[in-house]
Amino acid sequence: MDDIEKEVAIHHQRDKELAVQVVDILRVDSITALRLVEKSDYLYKSKMTRRFTDLRFRERLRRTNPFLVRVRNILTVRQWAETQVGSALYASEEEAIGHVLEMIAKTCHPNATEPDFADDFDYQVRRQSGDITVIRGFQVKMSWDCMPMSSRKNLSNTIRLVREKVDSDDGRTRFEGIFAPCYGSPNTRKVRGQQYVTMRSREFWAEIGRGQEDFDCAVGEVCNLLFKEFRHDLNLRLIPDLVERLTSEGERVFGNDDGTIDFEKLFRAVNP
Repeated sequence: MDDIEKEVAIHHQRDKELAVQVVDILRVDSITALRLVEKSDYLYKSKMTRRFTDLRFRERLRRTNPFLVRVRNILTVRQWAETQVGSALYASEEEAIGHVLEMIAKTCHPNATEPDFADDFDYQVRRQSGDITVIRGFQVKMSWDCMPMSSRKNLSNTIRLVREKVDSDDGRTRFEGIFAPCYGSPNTRKVRGQQYVTMRSREFWAEIGRGQEDFDCAVGEVCNLLFKEFRHDLNLRLIPDLVERLTSEGERVFGNDDGTIDFEKLFRAVNP
């Protein structure tokens, strides 16, 4: 067995061990748990690693607000580099976790299937209530305020069109659009013309967990379990390497000999 095969074997064994813990925390079957571990590995670790490996100096310079650099008393190029890496980390991680949470919801929600209207909903669930079949389309977002009003109007318009196709004349089949935030509770009133139902996040996760009231806490525990090792490696290796690279390039473009920022050069680099 060569080094690559050994690494793959170690990786698979680690996934199996993590899956056992996921079974205990989320109370899902072993196949579902292993699927969650493997998909999370790609959605979080692989994407985060690729994004940080490909992070470019020119991209971070383009995203630099030179006015804020001065206001925040960032005086050295290294401080600028650390701030930029931190900013990229938080934005990238929130996006990655958003994809992971959407995947967990879709994988664990009882009777969830691929949506008939994939452009607007992440998954759907059929619910039988006597003779009535309710098709619920779920649009999952990180938080209740992630969707601007324009998108909310578009979602309501979409639901109207979907109902024209799905709702039966006898009322036995109807469609319901769900806006499902992963955290937070809506604190705005239902606006006129709103066609979707906004779920409280705790209610959303409890439904996914088959009635477990604190299923959101369990999902948080799983996220920490799955990404703790990678987060340690990120802080130990990837971030320091990236800070060094951005510092070196920054000193060449807008730095003084002592490592401080030449603000005139910085302004001209950002606003040529």
